[in-house]
Amino acid sequence: MSDTSCPVNHSIVRLEKMIRTGRLTHPKTRRIAEEILELLEDVAWGRAGKDHLTAIRELARVLMTESSDPAGSETGKQVIADLDEHPEIFQSHVETHNCASGDCVKLAPAPCQMACPAGIDIPTYVTLIGMGRDAEAIEVIRKDNPFPWVCGLVCTRPCEFMCVRGRIDTPVSIKFLKAFAAERAMSEGRYVNPPKEPDKNKKVCIIGAGPGGMSAAYYLALKGYQVLVIEALPMAGGMIMVGIPRYRLPREVIDREVAMIEALGVEFRFSTRFGKDVTPDQLKGEGFEAVLFAIGAHKAYRMGIPGEKNFPQVLDAINILRRVALGD
Repeated sequence: MSDTSCPVNHSIVRLEKMIRTGRLTHPKTRRIAEEILELLEDVAWGRAGKDHLTAIRELARVLMTESSDPAGSETGKQVIADLDEHPEIFQSHVETHNCASGDCVKLAPAPCQMACPAGIDIPTYVTLIGMGRDAEAIEVIRKDNPFPWVCGLVCTRPCEFMCVRGRIDTPVSIKFLKAFAAERAMSEGRYVNPPKEPDKNKKVCIIGAGPGGMSAAYYLALKGYQVLVIEALPMAGGMIMVGIPRYRLPREVIDREVAMIEALGVEFRFSTRFGKDVTPDQLKGEGFEAVLFAIGAHKAYRMGIPGEKNFPQVLDAINILRRVALGD
């Protein structure tokens, strides 16, 4: 058994072992297994086309149903199980030529991209910015993160700690390049939304207009869904609006990127609490078929000092930042 975390690589290692150890005794069974192995290696090496996965599944089905060799039948069954359990990973290898775990060496992302929580294609957007193609760089970033300007100002930049340039002198300024490109593209009128898919005539409600809720709204809208976002606060942004001081993240930056999401047709209802101002039955009556809860993490840490809860003079950071942001 392989200790790899990538299902594609895991399938290859297991199939190689079956062939190498001679467990597939029938010549036809072994030949089909070798064909499957070649196709899987194409997937792992970035050589696969759109028909590869279909061909792998069909050969595995033949192996499972027509093999006179019990080991062959089991091998075919396992390959199909891998395809069924991890379809998005196999598809990603074919479509993006990217192995998120890095186990498929030829498709391993750059260290900076692997360190990015959103998995943004950092090498590509940095290269585009260097070529003066800021709008295209923003398109690349927004495939994984709809807030390049916000992120470019407040991200904790784990990518830069892994930047290989840092082994020579200093890391590439990956974080601030996002903000630089977003600001320049916005000022030049080239920060635009990608085209939407045709309307699916399906409605989704999202509870919470923080980064998570608005990210979901952005990608659902692009997929053609009608999206409503319900927010208890009087504005969008969640913790990036009421948990980060304005000198770190100007409100107009948030507003401008939120406006890009609104431009996709996303509807916002502010000062509305789920369960109080609107109920599940009301949403169902409005035709919503799905609800996503993205309520955030607004609870502050306590120091654990005895009596701290009893003194109003003891203020936690989350609540004081919230009060300042709301003008309380």
